[in-house]
Amino acid sequence: MDSKAEGAGARASWFVGAIHGGTDDQTSRFLTEEIWENGSQERYLDAVRSIQTGDRIAIKSAYTRKHGLPFDNRGQTVSVMAIKAIGTVKENLGDGRTLKVEWESFDPPREWYFFTNRITIWRVLPGDWATDALIGFTFEGKPQDINRFRNAPYWRERFGDSSTDRQRFKWTKFYEATADRLLMFKDKREELIAGIHAIASKVDGLSNLHDQFQDGTTGPLKDICPFPAMGIFNRGITDANRKTIAAALADLLGVSEPVPDSFEGIPILNNQKSRFFGPDSKREPDDIDVLWEIFYQAINFAESDDADARSAFVAAYDDATQRYGVGWNLTMGLYWIRPWDYPTLDDRSQRYISKKLNIEIGFNGPKGRCNANDYLTLLDALEARFQEDAYPVHSFPELSLAA
Repeated sequence: MDSKAEGAGARASWFVGAIHGGTDDQTSRFLTEEIWENGSQERYLDAVRSIQTGDRIAIKSAYTRKHGLPFDNRGQTVSVMAIKAIGTVKENLGDGRTLKVEWESFDPPREWYFFTNRITIWRVLPGDWATDALIGFTFEGKPQDINRFRNAPYWRERFGDSSTDRQRFKWTKFYEATADRLLMFKDKREELIAGIHAIASKVDGLSNLHDQFQDGTTGPLKDICPFPAMGIFNRGITDANRKTIAAALADLLGVSEPVPDSFEGIPILNNQKSRFFGPDSKREPDDIDVLWEIFYQAINFAESDDADARSAFVAAYDDATQRYGVGWNLTMGLYWIRPWDYPTLDDRSQRYISKKLNIEIGFNGPKGRCNANDYLTLLDALEARFQEDAYPVHSFPELSLAA
């Protein structure tokens, strides 16, 4: 797509963020001073330097929404991009940070759906139907053909016109809702583990909830992180038991989404290795806190347009992968909590990605596994390919099912 457009001499349009320091929106200042500034001293410098005088530029803010949408989103989360201002670059100071821009603002911002990007500086070239539509909407005031995007390969599984009876991956809404409710127990872990022990006392198949303490004694777990909490119904047990345990956990957490009828495309834990942390006798005092942190940051990053959210995810991921008991299972856990946003890298998925899709997986992390940058590089590459009509798979759940 890009190479054809570049070969034809097409001109890039730029979609840029205006949030500095995580929360400080610079839009008003940029409009007043007729500039745009890169808020990072280290990142995106080359991208900013490549922007040419005369290029079109838009200030955008990307986020997600479930309610108040102008179409039936079937209770699914939709990616949204607000266009707050558009302009033309008058001068590039060449420092990788500052552009002079003649701006036109929108009040309220104009909202665009589905085809969005969370990175601070997004270079968009014409030549593809989706990029052409975005450029036309942003700079020429054309309406978005929402139905075409809803039914494009990347989005049709969740939002397309096929009957709900034929939709796959209905389990994703339950899993996301379970993760959302689990997050509320981040500071109520005694209540959470007590509730899980109560479930175990009534249901067969939960024999992994014991710990070995520093003094050599054993007993019930006194603490838990969110991934094995969800893992109690994502292990090698019968579907009937999975549904029973999932229903009991949903009742404990207050999840209103119905328990799934099927679990297609969901990797499961080995029953003997279904915890994400070591026994009390081997783990560091903050190991479980670190797992709660990556859980929180993963949910936040999936829903945020903030460059700091990506950095916080990277730091939390890399910290977690250095802990006892954490390996590829972390990617499975991320997939459970946001299956449309994160790939699972269990053995089968790794083979499918590398052998069938011919996409290289980086292994620069501990014990020859992915570090956070490897994981996000792969995530970005897969999401870009999912949007191609002829690609074998078009989402992370479809990839996992195919694997």
